[in-house]
Amino acid sequence: MCEQLASRESEPFGADRRSVRQRDDVLQGLQPLLVQIRRVEEVLERIRRGEGTVGDLGVLERRLCEPVVLKGTCSDRTVSLVQPQAVRGALQGMGRELHLEVHAMPDRYPCYLLCRLGADWDAPDTVVEELHVSPRNDFFPDERFVILSRRGRSRTFLRLSIFRDRLRRRLAGTVRYALEDTCDRVLESAAKLVFGSAWYEDQRLPFHVSSVFGLTRFRWAVELVGFALGTDLYGVSTALRDCQRVLEFFENIYDNRPLARLLGQLARRRPSRLSRLEDAARRAFVRLNDCFAEFLGTTDALRGLGRCCLYQVVLAHFFDLAEVAPPAAWTPALEARIRRIEEGSEILACAVLDAIN
Repeated sequence: MCEQLASRESEPFGADRRSVRQRDDVLQGLQPLLVQIRRVEEVLERIRRGEGTVGDLGVLERRLCEPVVLKGTCSDRTVSLVQPQAVRGALQGMGRELHLEVHAMPDRYPCYLLCRLGADWDAPDTVVEELHVSPRNDFFPDERFVILSRRGRSRTFLRLSIFRDRLRRRLAGTVRYALEDTCDRVLESAAKLVFGSAWYEDQRLPFHVSSVFGLTRFRWAVELVGFALGTDLYGVSTALRDCQRVLEFFENIYDNRPLARLLGQLARRRPSRLSRLEDAARRAFVRLNDCFAEFLGTTDALRGLGRCCLYQVVLAHFFDLAEVAPPAAWTPALEARIRRIEEGSEILACAVLDAIN
């Protein structure tokens, strides 16, 4: 993939122009579906605000059942939102990377995610662009992942679409043609080389706690160690030499300085100490687990909650932790533990990076 990325600018203008035209045609063909989804959501929002009437329920039913014509590459198909499986089939005829996900919210009304998926068969399952997301949805309990129903089963996808706007703005000054196609390739390469190893679903607890309590360096260290232990360092080191834009993505867009530094070291050198790097990462993994356990064991962490341990608060209020534990409620004991885990995480990250020097 990186070789394709590096050679993209050397392709003839006609190839770039065809790619742009194909994308424009697909987006134009999706407009009837997008318009219909927005018409449905207009009624749903009115009902949720308490401004709906009995008549709005009839309007909602009609809009869900109204026919929508989607223009495929070979033929047109008429579908309706009340049959999401048929819509998915029609989208496959427009482009294999298109996907519509429909969930029922707790109030039983639908929410929609229309997205584009990575097309590289050799990369992890990745969402590279979100074309529409309902304002009220439950697709992203962890912002790094989204679970989609594909071919009759649920699959977890890396959600790299959250970086697309920033990546597009950065590339706009250097990429003359096929900007969107280049964005796809950079995101898919980042997923294949880095995020597929650095991100795990079982990181959800420490990452959520990190977000609420501002444990930035701890999160950086967890990702760094996860990447070092979960990837083929030799293969990544070789591949990164042809992936300058991927390196720039981690240096300028993705927020993890130690990880960006490690990737730069792997790309610029032919490291002979990768086994030492893995050993250091294993030791850091054990220490990070110990540090996190100590942090969750903090007592008298929040004002008004007595001497209960922090882990009890986290587990009891996982989904509303930010509301239960705002900075104003932090005690001096908790603030001291935050400083301690952040300082320890920085030391461990430096130890991993020093192992490759």
